[in-house]
Amino acid sequence: MTVEVAAIGRVNIDISMSVDRLPKQPDHVVSNDGYISVGGSAANFAMQSARLGVKTGLVSCIGDDQYGQLAMKALSKEGVDTKGVLVLEKQRTGLFFVATDKTGTRMVFANPGANKFLDKHTLDESYINRATVLHVAGGFPMMTTMAVEIANTEGIILSFDPGRAASSVDFEKILKKVDLLFVNTQELKEYFNIAPSKSQLMSFAKTFPGILIVKRGKKGALATDGFEYCSSPSFEVEVVDTLGSGDAFAAGFVTAWTRSEDIEQALHIGNAIAALTITQKGAQNGQPSLEELSAFMKKHGININEISRTFRTSGKRYGRRPR
Repeated sequence: MTVEVAAIGRVNIDISMSVDRLPKQPDHVVSNDGYISVGGSAANFAMQSARLGVKTGLVSCIGDDQYGQLAMKALSKEGVDTKGVLVLEKQRTGLFFVATDKTGTRMVFANPGANKFLDKHTLDESYINRATVLHVAGGFPMMTTMAVEIANTEGIILSFDPGRAASSVDFEKILKKVDLLFVNTQELKEYFNIAPSKSQLMSFAKTFPGILIVKRGKKGALATDGFEYCSSPSFEVEVVDTLGSGDAFAAGFVTAWTRSEDIEQALHIGNAIAALTITQKGAQNGQPSLEELSAFMKKHGININEISRTFRTSGKRYGRRPR
């Protein structure tokens, strides 16, 4: 299977619990509600991308356990190509535990499991070099460097969402080759010492050739290439669970932008997808199909027919020429 988008990063099993209050030692707190679901930044992105009708592949590592089997089954069911997922013997699939109190405050524990071997995973160039987009989700220095080299050589769009733990990434080197950079306001400050003001964002965006996209949660999102500056407010919905919404947003933005190169419309679509995602429990359960997204945006006066039609155009490749 030739994929249009290849997502590189983590697969986790998410364990989520809701509590009245977060525990303090030696408290024993009973959860009001709990559930287990498939998650992980790259898996979330790949799942949403596939639900929009994009041929999407996943490059990741899982353990040879029941959780890994659960993840592979869920991803394959939605059409994600999992040929790039390594099943590692005698390893456990990554676990992500989050407890959330009634104020929205969270306590998070993560066990990387097989994900810790991802940086030692050699990318299969024959699998990804015909893709239109490589999306790296997470701060994996070696994997990111390999993705940069392949994208640069093959003329593939490189999308990068470093996430929380990317302090070891050489951003000065990587950003010279990045086409789409996704960060939230905390990461913007931590990695680049930049505030989310229009002047600082536009100045920073001029330092690399791509587009800077800032995810701001309930405040919506911003994007700039250093010349054009766009903002999009969030859509008002009943919030059930925000887990994975940033990954779904990124999948929506990438899908829209690679088809239209319209930054503002890509922001609107990303925000709409994030809004629908947070209306259900779990990182992936609320992710919309293309039809569900189109209906939601139509209710808000936004027409995405031009983008929808691109899925009926066979053999068309969207991308850029090799640098």
